[in-house]
Amino acid sequence: MTDEIKTSVENGVMRIRFDRESKKNAITNEMYSALDRAFREAAANDEVRAILFEGGDEIFTAGNDLSAFMARPEFTAENKPPVWLFIEAVAYCPKPVVAAVSGPAIGIGATILLHCDLVYADDTAYIHMPFVDLAAVPEAGASYLLPQRFGRQIAAELILLSEKVSARRAYEMGIVNAVVDGDVRAHAFSVAERLAQKPPQAMQKSKALMHGDQSGFAAHLPGEMETFARCLQSEEMQGVIAKMMAKK
Repeated sequence: MTDEIKTSVENGVMRIRFDRESKKNAITNEMYSALDRAFREAAANDEVRAILFEGGDEIFTAGNDLSAFMARPEFTAENKPPVWLFIEAVAYCPKPVVAAVSGPAIGIGATILLHCDLVYADDTAYIHMPFVDLAAVPEAGASYLLPQRFGRQIAAELILLSEKVSARRAYEMGIVNAVVDGDVRAHAFSVAERLAQKPPQAMQKSKALMHGDQSGFAAHLPGEMETFARCLQSEEMQGVIAKMMAKK
C-alpha cells in the first residue's frame, strides 16, 4: 500500500491523484499498483460514473522513478509488472476518464494521456517522451498510437527527437481538449461531474463504440513492453541512468 496515490469519490467522480510532489510525482512500483487498483475499483463501483486523473499544482508526473529502472524487472505477458497492469486498467477502463495536467507530464505521464477521453491543461503544462534519450523505447502503446493518430513524422518528432510539446501545441494537435486559464483541476472536475450526471449505460456503450476494435493495440502492447524491459537490462540504458544518478 502507498499513501502517494490519493483517491476520493465526489458527486459520482472518483478522483485519482499523484501525491509525491517532493519527488516530482515520480512513480514507484507501489504507486503503479495503487493506480491499477484505483482504476479497477472505479470501473467496478456503480457509484462511480467518471474518473478524474490529476497531478499536483506544479507537476503532473516526472514519469518512472529512476530506482525502478535500476531494478531490471522482467516484463512478460505471463508476468505483468504493476506498470503494465496500470496501462491496461486505463486503456480498457469502461468509464470516461478526464485528465488535468499542470506542469510537466513526462514519459508515461505523457503516453498515458493518449488513453484518457478528455484532457485539460494549463499554460504551465507540457508533454515530453524522452524514452530514446534514456536508451529506452516508448510505453503505454505510444509507438502504436502516435503514428496511427498523428502520422509517422509527428510520431518521430515526439519519440525519436524527444521534443517537448507545450500545452498550446498539444491542443493544436488534439492531445489536449483545452488550455485552461486558472485552476485546471477544478475545471476538469466540473467536466467529470457533467459526465457523471449523464445516463451511465449510454455513456459506457458510447465510449465502447468510440474505441471500436482495440485488437491492434492489444496485440502491439506486449511486444512494446517486452522490448522496454530488454532496454532496462541493456548496458546502454544502465550507462545512461548511472550518469544521471551520478549527477544527482
